[in-house]
Amino acid sequence: NFQVMGVFQDKIASILRIEDQQFTRELLAECIGTFFLLLIGNAANIQAAVAVGGNSTSAHIAWGIGFMFAVYLAASVSGGHLNPAISIAQSILGNLPPWKIIPYAIAQVIGAFLGAAVAYFGHHDDLWKLDGGIRQVTGGQATAGLFTTFPSDHMSVWGSLLDQIIGTAMLSGLVCLITDKRHQIPTGVVPVLAGSIMTMVAMTFGANGGFAINPARDFGPRVFCLCAGYGWEVFSAHYYYFWIPIVGALIGAVIGAWIYKIFVGLHGMNESLDIQPAKGFNDMKRNSEGILIGYDNTLSRARGEIAAPRTYTPSYQVFESSRTQITTADRRY
Repeated sequence: NFQVMGVFQDKIASILRIEDQQFTRELLAECIGTFFLLLIGNAANIQAAVAVGGNSTSAHIAWGIGFMFAVYLAASVSGGHLNPAISIAQSILGNLPPWKIIPYAIAQVIGAFLGAAVAYFGHHDDLWKLDGGIRQVTGGQATAGLFTTFPSDHMSVWGSLLDQIIGTAMLSGLVCLITDKRHQIPTGVVPVLAGSIMTMVAMTFGANGGFAINPARDFGPRVFCLCAGYGWEVFSAHYYYFWIPIVGALIGAVIGAWIYKIFVGLHGMNESLDIQPAKGFNDMKRNSEGILIGYDNTLSRARGEIAAPRTYTPSYQVFESSRTQITTADRRY
């Protein structure tokens, strides 16, 4: 019986396993990562609204933790962008081929749609408690804002747009910071820092418009709300607000990435760095285009040079620490 089960498992695994189609794996990683982010984030919003003692702070922390694990899910395969704005910014910086932007964005929107759907059905009874089964976009019993984003009543169009630009610029610029090899941050710690960035943005700009800072995070759940019975008002509400989390995030991501480059990343071309490999992270060191953990955030591209990659053989064994000198033109793992 055990032998039969083993054969059956091997056959199923051989059917599902993808080895030679790297791009397909990247799209799947972006999809599942964004799915998990929205599942946790939307569920946290609902929980904060319906639970006794629920508050926005707990939701902000949950969004950060969800983002952390979402990046862990996708980073070793696709880079864990989970955000079309980040993908575009990294493409402009030369870390992602431009032709991958649209497929990545589609995968991210699909993942966001599915994450919102699972959160919706998983908290269906909670939603009934909040709105009595009448799905509303605006008003005292509105629940659409638990899935997608809308501005606070006091926000203007330009104020909302600036809110999204600043919030996404913070995210994008700090992503460049935590992945810059000069800071010698262990690759396995980067998702934790990414999650803390998300929580920080949520706690400082979340009250204005729900801290979308991600076109997929906003548009995917918005389309789901349309399918779930909220109607076209999810797009027309607040003077057709839906375009602001898209345009504002795209502008902000590029601005944030270049602010980091101009003030920090474009300097110190001839520096030498002592790299102390972190024990246990050998498997996480990948040489993948556009990767968030370990992408080539150096000046080599600015000088028109392509740094020779340093590759490591995947191993689950703890390797011995050795101190290696590299220059800023050779920071890719």
